[in-house]
Amino acid sequence: MERRTSDAAVADAMNRVLAAESEAAAAIATAQSEAEALIEAARSRRRQILDTARRRTSRLHARAQARLQATLLELEGATAGPGADTEALRALSRKALANIVRRLTAAEHEPG
Repeated sequence: MERRTSDAAVADAMNRVLAAESEAAAAIATAQSEAEALIEAARSRRRQILDTARRRTSRLHARAQARLQATLLELEGATAGPGADTEALRALSRKALANIVRRLTAAEHEPG
């Protein structure tokens, strides 16, 4: 009878080991599934961040390009030749005319 009890105890122990092994395998499968879900969520977030960064970069580039174009147009307008800066030309003309008037009306001016 003792042999039978010993066999039953061994069988019980083996069943407990098999049950623990089964529980461990289930826990491992659950952990793997959760890890894969976390990895996929992280990949999705990475894609969102990259898309946002690309959109922001594109908008920034477009604004910088527009500012550069406006600056170039201003510079080209400033160097377009006579008449480009009317106020500056008017001020220069007034100054030149004042110099001529002063020279012509000066006491030491001798005609001819």
